[in-house]
Amino acid sequence: MKKILVFLLAMCLVSSMTACSSPASNSNSSGEGGGASKPLVIAVDADVDTLHPSDYSTGVESDVLRQIYDPLMYMEQDGSGEPEPRIAESYEISSDNMSYTFHLRKDVTFHDGTPLTSADVKFSLEMYMASEYQGSYVTGLKSVETPDEYTVVCRLESPYSPFLLGVCSVHIASKDYYEKSAENFVNQPVGSGPYRFVSRNMGSNLTLEAYDKYYRGKASIEKVTFEVIPDESTMAIALQTGDVQFASIQSASMTQLKADKNITIAEASTSGFSYISMNTEKAPFDNVKVRQAVNYAINRENLVQVCFDGEAEVNSNICAKSRFGYSDSQFQYTYDPEKAKALLAEAGITTPYNLGEILVAERYSNLATVIQNDLRAVGLDVTIAVKEFNSYIGELTSGNYIITVLNMTLEGDTQMLEMALTTDYIGTANNARYSDAVMDGLFQEAQAETDTQKRLAIFDKILTKAQEEAVYAVLANPMELYAYQSGLQCPEIPFEGMYSVYDFKWK
Repeated sequence: MKKILVFLLAMCLVSSMTACSSPASNSNSSGEGGGASKPLVIAVDADVDTLHPSDYSTGVESDVLRQIYDPLMYMEQDGSGEPEPRIAESYEISSDNMSYTFHLRKDVTFHDGTPLTSADVKFSLEMYMASEYQGSYVTGLKSVETPDEYTVVCRLESPYSPFLLGVCSVHIASKDYYEKSAENFVNQPVGSGPYRFVSRNMGSNLTLEAYDKYYRGKASIEKVTFEVIPDESTMAIALQTGDVQFASIQSASMTQLKADKNITIAEASTSGFSYISMNTEKAPFDNVKVRQAVNYAINRENLVQVCFDGEAEVNSNICAKSRFGYSDSQFQYTYDPEKAKALLAEAGITTPYNLGEILVAERYSNLATVIQNDLRAVGLDVTIAVKEFNSYIGELTSGNYIITVLNMTLEGDTQMLEMALTTDYIGTANNARYSDAVMDGLFQEAQAETDTQKRLAIFDKILTKAQEEAVYAVLANPMELYAYQSGLQCPEIPFEGMYSVYDFKWK
């Protein structure tokens, strides 16, 4: 069964803008540290569809669930890339790299007061194994054993070096609570994280409250409300009036918000990428020279200024520059329309040539317009066809398109790029419908290799091959942008924007 990482079924939600309306009116007593705790309102641009701990697919759902659930291990956000204990207080890896043994803390409780044990960890890992949405986090997991209440042993099918990183993203849920009511399990979640679920008004807001028995100490901010305001300008105004105190924003709001002395702007690097996907199963994109020509035809510097207000890093490589595996020695496509024209001629394309439609979801129409102009300049004509999001995703995953443009994030280990480049994921994240036995084999090698330098060499081959064959025309890595009231104390927003409200405080 194909496994899909967070955001893949909702690729257009990768760089989500967030917005909100009125804050809660009451201040509650904070736990440790004493004093009154002002409520926090976080803006989101869409409602959550589900609160299932493993079967979610959007950025908004991920942001909410991250506050409710905790993982076994947590990937340190200081750039070290080293996992730190959370629910597991220690772990060991067997000499053959086939078994991971986790020793659990004994002071962790769920929000209903029941203790968290190895049975809950086994239940959660197996739930992820069965998930079509988040199953890639536990790729290679064969079985889970529980020798005692606080020990968990994970057996792998074969050595898989990114396994520990994947486990850092698995939400540990209550087996007993699920067995009591599968419906409540989804709609009124009970986790062991810093915040417990309080209420939800469909299409409007969702409220969480600090869990007073959280094993790491009670959160400083007592009450958190996620409110939905889809309109970007309304969100910006709400930030300025103080009705919203924290939000992910789009670059179009930057000038307005930067001018407000009461607003702080923060950036977070991501591995997300904006890109043109060309259907390699259909002419003319079954010809590598045509795909290369499209790569040379795009003025990425101009696109970043026009579409992202400069808040993105130009990069034609599917691997972000901050990610393991990237190298400056790997080939980059530059803006060279004459080279594009020459490649089209070599491919037997007589210009002007009508490519047909460039299919996009509404939020990517600006990107499509810039790309349309660049392609026209080298003799390739396209018309823009805009579809409603769900309809667009259906056409994309079925391969019913010629060319499209969108954003995607494949977070976690660089191994996750296999979703965009290997045969097994055609119909999910492999939008180019690219199939190559050598590429498939390279990713299998990287999966089994545990030596860091050898893995690096394999990824260099993968990324070089992806560039040479112009599988995609990657454009840039957009920044995640955040704005918050200056009275809110936030640590540096971590890579991928995976923030935790537990780390926030009011000054």
